[in-house]
Amino acid sequence: MENSKNVQRLAKPSKTDWFKEIYLFYTQLAAGSLLIIPAIVLPLYYKSNILTEEYMFFLEFLGMLAGSLWISGASDRIGRKPALALSIALYSAGSFIPFIDRSFYALILSMLIMGSGIGANVPVANAMMNEFSEPSVRGTVMSIGNAIFNFGFVVAPILIFFFGVKFIFIFGILQLITLAPILRIPETKKPSHSSGFRDLYRGEHLKKTLVISFATFFVFFVVYGIVDWFPTLLSRGLVKVPAILQKDYILITNFGAFLGALFIAPLVDRTGRRTLGIAVSSVAGITEVLTLLFSRIIPALAVALTFVSLFFMEGSLAIVTIMASELYDNDMRGRGLGNSLAWGRIGGMTSPLVLGSVLEIFQNPSLPFIVLGLSSVCAAALLHILPETMQIKKL
Repeated sequence: MENSKNVQRLAKPSKTDWFKEIYLFYTQLAAGSLLIIPAIVLPLYYKSNILTEEYMFFLEFLGMLAGSLWISGASDRIGRKPALALSIALYSAGSFIPFIDRSFYALILSMLIMGSGIGANVPVANAMMNEFSEPSVRGTVMSIGNAIFNFGFVVAPILIFFFGVKFIFIFGILQLITLAPILRIPETKKPSHSSGFRDLYRGEHLKKTLVISFATFFVFFVVYGIVDWFPTLLSRGLVKVPAILQKDYILITNFGAFLGALFIAPLVDRTGRRTLGIAVSSVAGITEVLTLLFSRIIPALAVALTFVSLFFMEGSLAIVTIMASELYDNDMRGRGLGNSLAWGRIGGMTSPLVLGSVLEIFQNPSLPFIVLGLSSVCAAALLHILPETMQIKKL
C-alpha cells in the first residue's frame, strides 16, 4: 500500500517535491559516477600476461550483461529502490576484492561482480528517472542524469594522475554512502508479478523489442569501437599522432562522451527522440567516413574526428536509452530497459574483437572505419522504424 501511495504521489508531484526528488537522484548519480572509476583503473592495476586489457574489459562487459538482465528484470518484481541498492552493493563488493586478494582469479571475480553492479545500475536508474519525471521534461532529466553518470569517465584519468591507481579503489567502497539518498527517494514501481523477459518477445511488443535492441546494439558497437578499439591503432603506430594525443586519448574521448549526453539534453524534448536520434547517428556516420579519409593524411585531425563521432554517438546512446524506457509501461519498463541495454553490452563486447579481426584479416586500417560508419547508419535506420515516444504519458 505504501508503494502504491508513492507511485501515485510521483505521478503529479508539486514543484517542490519534483525538484527535491530530481536533486536527490542526481546526488546519487553524481556519487555514482565514481562507481565507474575502479572499472577503468583495474585493468591498469593488474599487468597480466595471461589476461590482456581487452579481455579484462570483456569480463566486465560480461558482468554488465548479467546485471542488465538479472537485476533490471527483478526491479519489475521487487521495486526499483531495492534493485538500485543491490546494484550499488554488488559494485562495492567487487571493488573490495582487490584489497584482500591480488590473485589472478580474484581479478576475474572482481571484474564480473563490478560489471554486474554497473550493468544493473544503468537500466534501473533510468527506469526511476523515467517514472518520477514529467513527460514534458523527461528526456532532459534522463539525458542530464546519463551525463552525470558518464562524468566518472572524465574524472578517473585525472584522479589516477594525482593519486595513483591504488588509491582509486577506495571510491568503489565509498559507493555505499550513496545508499543514503536512495532511501529518501520515493519508490516508483509497485512490486508485482512478472513472467520474465518472454513477454518482450511476444505479440505487440515483439517488433519494438527487436528494433530497439538492435539499434542499441549498433550504438554501443560504435561507441566502444571508438573508445576501446581505436587506441590500438595509435599504440601500434598505424595512425601516427603526437605523443600527447596518444597519451590523453582516453581523457579526450571520455570528455566527448560526457558532452554528447549534455548536448542533447535541451533538444530531446523539443525535436523528438526519433528525429534527433536519426540526426546524431547520421552525423556520426559521416564523421567516421571522414576519419577514414584523414587517418593517414592528417592523423591528428582523425583523432579530433573520433571525438566528434563519439560526441554524437553518445547522444544517440542517451536517446535509445530514453526510448527504451518509454516504449514499455511501468510493469515492463525494467525488463525492457534491461533487455535493450543487454544487447548494447553485447555490441560493446564484440566491437573491439570484430574491428580488430577485420584489421588483422585484411591488413587495411580503413576497413574498420567503414564498419563503424555502416553501424551508425544501421542505428539511424532502425530508429526510423520506431514510433516517436516523446510526450508518452507514464503508465
